[in-house]
Amino acid sequence: MNENLKILIENFVSGIDTSIESANAIEVSLDDQFPSDDYLQQTVEMLAMYRPEGGDFLFDTPAIRKRLVETASYLELR
Repeated sequence: MNENLKILIENFVSGIDTSIESANAIEVSLDDQFPSDDYLQQTVEMLAMYRPEGGDFLFDTPAIRKRLVETASYLELR
């Protein structure tokens, strides 16, 4: 995981930046860096369906925050 991706994830998880733009930046970075990793591609799909308030077939901020905490741990083990 590069430093930029790490900072983006930390900012989202901490609540500093939970914007759709931030989620999109994380999504693109994960997709570019790990195109063949199934777990990370599932995270990419979740981020693509992120809206802060949630909704039908969408993920809200708490759901994405939880997934990014898990994703950060996963990346540290790689």
